[in-house]
Amino acid sequence: MFRRLTRAQLSFLVAFSSLTGYLLYPAESNVAHGLLLCLAVWLLAAGGSALNQVQEKDVDARMFRTRNRPLVTGYLGKRSGVLISGLLIIAGLSVLSYLNNNQVFLLGCFALIWYNGVYTSLKRLTPFAVLPGSLCGAIPPVMGWLLAGGTATDYRIILLAGIIVLWQVPHFWLLALAYPEDARRSGLPNLFSRIRPERLKRLILIWIIALLTGIASGNLFGLLKADILRIGLLAAMLLFVGMLIRYSRSKLEPKASSRLFAGLNLFMALWFVGMSVDRYAAENTTLLSYLRVFLG
Repeated sequence: MFRRLTRAQLSFLVAFSSLTGYLLYPAESNVAHGLLLCLAVWLLAAGGSALNQVQEKDVDARMFRTRNRPLVTGYLGKRSGVLISGLLIIAGLSVLSYLNNNQVFLLGCFALIWYNGVYTSLKRLTPFAVLPGSLCGAIPPVMGWLLAGGTATDYRIILLAGIIVLWQVPHFWLLALAYPEDARRSGLPNLFSRIRPERLKRLILIWIIALLTGIASGNLFGLLKADILRIGLLAAMLLFVGMLIRYSRSKLEPKASSRLFAGLNLFMALWFVGMSVDRYAAENTTLLSYLRVFLG
């Protein structure tokens, strides 16, 4: 129940992105502070998700993908949902307050207001709410970067935030193609009434190509420094490009979109991990030395 209410996997990925931003800053870091930020962002993301399910109980009840959420099934009432979300949000804000950084605290508040106030409301007005809504996912790594001592105008964090924005749009659109009937059932503005599924598939491919270009450009500008991670990222990117080519040649069917959705999220999760451990891998060249010996 709690996992579904908080959308645990997505909340964890959002929280981990804040740690990525924190560890990306090239200075001596306090790991405890980074982990506390990760906890705070997870609490806010989980609380925002629970509150969103209270706000959109009627929408969730009409869609196949969300019909088993705890408020829809009656496992939880709205009051309980509000209580749980409130406790999670208060706990998250308390941890942010403990970190004693006004910029980070205000960004956490802004992300919550933007997600539950602006984005959730826009979904009832336009099928393109994901475009402004993608800003929510770009904020956590900026919070990490600022907490570590960086500035919001640094090109490295701008690149990282931009890459996350480029990821979120095809993430949402692939989900729409994986559950096409939900667009009609939801009662929200129908994306497919504005963009035909075939055209949406082409747009997804364009966005993902832009995403991969952004990640490759990020490497050129020094987002990844460890050679072993650059090699690993190249291998992962080639595998994902193969998946992307197969998707472009496949018939437009929910299963194909669902597979690419899972592959895209796995690729991004691995990229976050690589970004987070880059500084430690760059300092340890032993593994790369073994690899060079092995390759002759």
